[in-house]
Amino acid sequence: MKLVLVTGANKGIGQAICRLLLTDYSDVHVLLGSRDISRGDQACSEILQGLPVETKDRLEVLEIDVSSDSSVKQAASTLQGQTLYGIVNNAGIGFGYGLEQTRNTNYFGPRRVNDAFSSLLQRPGGRIVNVASASGPYFMMSCRDANLKKSLKEPLKYLATKESSGIEELDALAKASTSNGDDDAYGFSKAFLNAYTVLHAQQEPDLLINSVTPGFIATDITKGMGATKPPSQGAIPPVWLLMSKELESLPTGRFYGSDCQRSPLHEYRDPGSPPYDGP
Repeated sequence: MKLVLVTGANKGIGQAICRLLLTDYSDVHVLLGSRDISRGDQACSEILQGLPVETKDRLEVLEIDVSSDSSVKQAASTLQGQTLYGIVNNAGIGFGYGLEQTRNTNYFGPRRVNDAFSSLLQRPGGRIVNVASASGPYFMMSCRDANLKKSLKEPLKYLATKESSGIEELDALAKASTSNGDDDAYGFSKAFLNAYTVLHAQQEPDLLINSVTPGFIATDITKGMGATKPPSQGAIPPVWLLMSKELESLPTGRFYGSDCQRSPLHEYRDPGSPPYDGP
């Protein structure tokens, strides 16, 4: 069995990711990460409706709040002795929460999870999928800070050194930098998540680490914004990155669009257009 953790999985795209893994991959055991255990239990009941009865043995709730150091460490401690095949860092908050809270959840949240669960990941071949957003490249396109823009566009060039992976430098940059307002804080956090993906992949070459935008999906984050695609469609790109054998022969540390094609960090690429082939 491949043991997979999906954070923020009690609703929306996270819940859809869990359902897709259970229905399409009989060799996967899913840990449904939820801040609230009762909401996690409810999500499990919703997922299992209509699925074969034996499926319930491959789904369980893990209480985890990615914005809390103690919660993430406690969650990881409950899995000691087990081996994780993969992590899907899906948990996040949307627009209007302010820079500090958004940065703590959307950027430092995956950082906490990956650090805490790193020793449990299968090596070689374990996978980490960071669920990002097209808002990351959009932030980069409007970013007026030249130093910040070049650092996030090419983090290996401007942040990593022979002595450092560049992640600590990225952390410091995240804490010191500002967005262009609360709504822009979301794109800010996702741009940093993409840059972190690049650096983390370089630091952990025995893992497959990538980020992806699920697309413009109707969830709580996009409520009132005109999104019509269901969460089930948004689950497809993250699950592809988690499970596709094609990824075993491709470079890691990449950002993918909702069409599962490589995309640039610094500008938006329309789904269906040619994949990005730059540095």
